[in-house]
Amino acid sequence: MFKNNKRWVIGILMFVGIVINYMDRVNISHAILQIKEEFNLTSLQQGIILSSFSWGYVLFMLLGGYLVDKKGSRIMGALSCFFWSIFTGLGALAGDFKMLLGSRILLGMGEAPIFPANAKVVKQWFPLNERGRATALFDSGSYIGSAIAAPFIIYLMVTFGWRYSFVIFSVMGIIWSIVWFMYYRDPEEFKGLSEEERAILPIQENKEPEIKIKNPIKSLLLNQKIIGISIGFFCYNYLKSFFLTWFPTYLVMEKGFSLIKVGFIAMIPPLVAILGELFVGYLTDKMISKNIDVSFARKIPLCLGMLTSSVIIFSVFTTNIWIAMLLLTISYTALISASPGIWAIPGDLSKSKSMVGTIGGIQNTFSNMAGIVAPIMTGFLLDKTGSFVVPIILSGIIAILGAASYWFIVGKLEPVI
Repeated sequence: MFKNNKRWVIGILMFVGIVINYMDRVNISHAILQIKEEFNLTSLQQGIILSSFSWGYVLFMLLGGYLVDKKGSRIMGALSCFFWSIFTGLGALAGDFKMLLGSRILLGMGEAPIFPANAKVVKQWFPLNERGRATALFDSGSYIGSAIAAPFIIYLMVTFGWRYSFVIFSVMGIIWSIVWFMYYRDPEEFKGLSEEERAILPIQENKEPEIKIKNPIKSLLLNQKIIGISIGFFCYNYLKSFFLTWFPTYLVMEKGFSLIKVGFIAMIPPLVAILGELFVGYLTDKMISKNIDVSFARKIPLCLGMLTSSVIIFSVFTTNIWIAMLLLTISYTALISASPGIWAIPGDLSKSKSMVGTIGGIQNTFSNMAGIVAPIMTGFLLDKTGSFVVPIILSGIIAILGAASYWFIVGKLEPVI
């Protein structure tokens, strides 16, 4: 079935890589339930640990995106996964707060190039009217990974202790990095590509000469559209960070779920979110296939998703656990439905493949500044107020501001460099 669909084989490989990526990334949000007792951590210290991944992610993101454009997605995808897997394994050896903090920062540095690399792959391997689905496919690995991680990590924690999940996920990542390096090639270099598939790929577009611009990162950072997507992605990730970091603790502290129940309840939002994201990816491609303006096709689902995600605010005003879970699930699903647009935009704003990784790196740098701020702010407000009410309301308001940035500041999606 894959004879004339090598691009979708690559899409599935990207999906599997992101599944592993997120299992490594979110295992700390479940493990922290045991780690806080073992290391005697305050809420603020927990917030620092939960945000520390993003410190390394932000520090290396611009360089990671730049290296993707210089070295290619094959080399940087494989190296990224290999190093983040090694650093995940180091986390299992942590004996105190500082060692765990260091391993998480290194993990973030290792993971930094992978999403820009995938955005570049989509630009190179998929025609415009398939990029929404391709982006949704690899990005949905985030939520499959989050969902799988929840019960698996809880089981390992209860049975063996939190360190075992770090070791197992480390091995999985190393295996994927080898498979990716052995299989992936840019379409111009891919042997065995059928003429039928070659005819529909943007190979001619990929052959455009590389753009030579003095200080390209500076030029991009001063561009209104890049500023707009960076602000919008920051706001998106502020709310997303709650679900990736504090959500299991919230279910235990505020909703009274046991540790075992959390392992299954925490699966619900990401599993439902996958359906929303895949539908939006399909819908976007369908609109583009019917010659609907790319800006409209990308931004309408993106902005509506972020606006709808603000229903999380109402979850703090109900005492009914299941109504709260319904609102939380709607919020997360709507938010994640914005992802196909967010990660297709770097390709829309670049005239050729030569700057996609850099644009992706810039927007992801700002996005993950929220990954630093949000968990620490939530821990701080939790210490001050004794509940999650204020942190959750703040997250919902910030999501609304993100939708406004994509709509009003970004404007029309057209190449900027």
